[in-house]
Amino acid sequence: MSAWETNASIKEIADWLADKQRIVVLTHSRPDGDAVGSSLATVRSLNRATKTRRASVWYTGSTPWWLKELAGDAPYHALEGHDNIDIEPDAIVVVDTGSWKQLEGLADFVRNRTAITTVIDHHLNGDPDMAPRLHISKESAAAVQPVCQLATELLHLECPRDLPTNIAELIYAGLATDTGWFRHASVRPAVFRLAADLLDAGVDHAAIYALVEQHDRASRLRAMAAALATLELHDRDRIATMELTREAIHAAGAGPADTGGFSELGLKIASVRVSATLTEVETSKEDPATKISMRSKAGSNMVNVNLVAQALGGGGHANAAGAKLPYTIQESKRRLLDALEHATKATK
Repeated sequence: MSAWETNASIKEIADWLADKQRIVVLTHSRPDGDAVGSSLATVRSLNRATKTRRASVWYTGSTPWWLKELAGDAPYHALEGHDNIDIEPDAIVVVDTGSWKQLEGLADFVRNRTAITTVIDHHLNGDPDMAPRLHISKESAAAVQPVCQLATELLHLECPRDLPTNIAELIYAGLATDTGWFRHASVRPAVFRLAADLLDAGVDHAAIYALVEQHDRASRLRAMAAALATLELHDRDRIATMELTREAIHAAGAGPADTGGFSELGLKIASVRVSATLTEVETSKEDPATKISMRSKAGSNMVNVNLVAQALGGGGHANAAGAKLPYTIQESKRRLLDALEHATKATK
């Protein structure tokens, strides 16, 4: 079995895409800012590079409320229920994931077309059998970083500052959101250099921030309050957990798009090293399912939540990872705490 490592350069991928006309771009279900930014930037760059090309993004799961405004005229489709892609592509580009589980309803679509699939990702773990062409930039803070390289290659530009503003905005949105607006430990000098280039390309930082971070519905704050009301501390106050049941989500008038990002809140507590939110997931059957989202503080005693997530069947990054378990919230929490307490003991 091949390794989850780069086997194709960005230039090789750009050259491979050069004669492709019908391109489907995919990302993980319930896309976040990096998934949205990297997928839309890929589509917009592909279509701008070749006027006759028809590239479009296909999303599954709940999408952010700000997606439509950020996308503008970039072609995308939000699939619902058992809908599927209704075109036959000659290329598939998967960005910001390489996990079959995260493709959810579109996994079979890709499985039947792996020969024409390329993956551009930055996560530490993935399924290398998804595509024969992999560009895995594990040193990148966000998937938009290698996607930015692809955009400049496709458009024959020397530097990201030369990008059209409507592409630079998408890349900036992904970069800013996946680094917690440049607060996370994943931020390196290259992140700020790219951010500066994108600002030179015409990005309005304040406008992007307002769109993404000040565009919530009141129901999101109610859901946040419901999660905070369940806050518990474990393992000598080093682990924080919060819970969101389907009942609490419905009572808040919220939906899946309103419930992301709450794990950051637990890290505000001085003693906490890891914060996790457990969210009850609606399934097509009556079987239980719980989504776990974890965040950890940087530092010499950092808990690598990617390793914890892997033990639970998920993955992600050292400071941000998650998993989906086929159990109730309480059983999922028991398994999570067992794994986390083992991890915190190993990093004393």
